[in-house]
Amino acid sequence: MADGEGGEKTEQPTGHKLNQAHSKGQTPKSQEVTSGLVLLMAGSALLLLAPRGWDRLVGLFRRFVWRMTEIDPTTDDLWPWLYSAMLELFSLVLPIALIIMATGVAVNLYQLGGLIINTDAVSFNINKLNFIKGFGRFFKVRKLVEAIKSILKIAIIIYVSYLVIADHLDEFAVMSEMEPVEIALVTLKVAAELFYKVILTLLILAFFDYAYQKWQFMQDMKMTKQEIKDEYKQMEGDPKIKARIRQIQMEAAKKRMLSSVPKADVVVTNPTHFAIALVYNSALAQAPLVLAKGQDFLAQRIKDIAKEARVPIVENKPLAQALYPVVEVGQVIPLEFYKAVAEILSYVYRLKGKVPGGRRK
Repeated sequence: MADGEGGEKTEQPTGHKLNQAHSKGQTPKSQEVTSGLVLLMAGSALLLLAPRGWDRLVGLFRRFVWRMTEIDPTTDDLWPWLYSAMLELFSLVLPIALIIMATGVAVNLYQLGGLIINTDAVSFNINKLNFIKGFGRFFKVRKLVEAIKSILKIAIIIYVSYLVIADHLDEFAVMSEMEPVEIALVTLKVAAELFYKVILTLLILAFFDYAYQKWQFMQDMKMTKQEIKDEYKQMEGDPKIKARIRQIQMEAAKKRMLSSVPKADVVVTNPTHFAIALVYNSALAQAPLVLAKGQDFLAQRIKDIAKEARVPIVENKPLAQALYPVVEVGQVIPLEFYKAVAEILSYVYRLKGKVPGGRRK
């Protein structure tokens, strides 16, 4: 019994534990998703920028060939040319590098659920340098699963590559009879097809890997019954949690109170600061009962609901000011207010054609 309650993690994680894990950067994360999307964006950017980039590279190469005989390494002519060439190459590579970097950051942020700064993760811990423990962790079941996944991924990619190449064997067989431009076009076409089919395969594998990582994360986050009890006790003693619970309880009580206003016989007002909804029903109490009361904004809300429900609103400033601080919702009015309230109810009953106690004439 003790093991079942204290040692075995059989319970689903609470929202509090999941929030704590998220604040530490512990979320279900698949590296396959990141790799697949980064490769997809990099390949797409390369194909989009390739025509313009190719022309610039060819121009750069031609300038180098043409000036090869003119450039003397012992003079200062070489370094300006190398500098301009490096800038040209940098301008070609930079857009693709930025796309790769932005995609990697965006995918990781999405999987983490936002930017998380965890100082514990970057702090030095001497235990992390324990090679015996680290070597022991290598042989855990999870490491074995990751190794099997990697082998399967490589096998599937090799098989997809084989299928793509096999579809174009006829074209490869006659390449010796093609012009150089035709060979380049066929090669580019097959390379593009191979690239996108491999990427598609990686994305499909990434989908399943993310589902597995999410399942594994929830398994790791499971709690024992004792952990849930301890967490509840801890949260129950937290002043912020207590304040939040009180706020929720007050809001619920206010909603219940306002829902009772249409049942009132009359609403006595200040007229602007106080509002007290009263009902007299001998079946409920022997004296008028307070269904709702409010001050300022809440008083206005009570009056609005009363108007919508066609509950009479009577302005009586002395009675409202005297009655408000001494009555609570759900209580009968004090004896000293019987006469003043009775006069108001009598007036309301005459308007409605009712008799005291809530019955119609």
